[in-house]
Amino acid sequence: MIEPTGPLPPSVYWRRRALAGGACVVAVVLLAWIIGGLIGSADEGPVRGTGGSPNLVAAPSSPPSSARPAAPSSSARATATASSGPSPATTAPSGRPTTRPAPVPAGPPKPCRDAVIRVVAQPGAPAYRMGERPLLRLLVVNVGEVPCTRDVSRKLRELLITTANGGKRLWSSNDCYAPAGVEKRTLAPGEPLRFSLNWAGRTSAPGCPVERTRVEPGRYRVIGKLGDLTGPPAFLTLTP
Repeated sequence: MIEPTGPLPPSVYWRRRALAGGACVVAVVLLAWIIGGLIGSADEGPVRGTGGSPNLVAAPSSPPSSARPAAPSSSARATATASSGPSPATTAPSGRPTTRPAPVPAGPPKPCRDAVIRVVAQPGAPAYRMGERPLLRLLVVNVGEVPCTRDVSRKLRELLITTANGGKRLWSSNDCYAPAGVEKRTLAPGEPLRFSLNWAGRTSAPGCPVERTRVEPGRYRVIGKLGDLTGPPAFLTLTP
């Protein structure tokens, strides 16, 4: 099968075989070159992450020695130490640290002086109809700067009603009810103590006589008292 057979001369068949063999060799060489080129280009491409930008290249595990910061010199360390010292706000001009005196613990509240106590009468409404029981309030206020104590017992608290001009006394909350006893309370500055009652709209007198009359419609003055302290008048109107 090696010897060429056919109608043509043998030399023709040998040339054909040589050309075919040469073509095979060239094809093998080209194929090997193409495969080598593909493998080389894949190795030289960037290393891509799985979730970042496709253009990111993996960074080296540690920076080169030329990129590492140099250790601070002894003079730089001395400067940093000096700058981290105590701030001027905590140092006195003489160079010694400032010290604040310890707060003095406050003792128990002292009794309130009359000068820091205000007494105020306050009707629940400016006017009431005849037959209603007007609400009256007594306010005791500490207008000083520190808490203090004061006896505000029932025998000292008083609401007084007079005619509008103050000429005639008509009723007092203490005429028929003034129990004995002491009721000391601590009054904080500006926080009033409030006491309230309802007036039946009738007159009274010291000793609480049985005979009591209903007042007429009109305007009346209401005054608050705490012992010897008397507050400014407030006004209440009773309408028919």
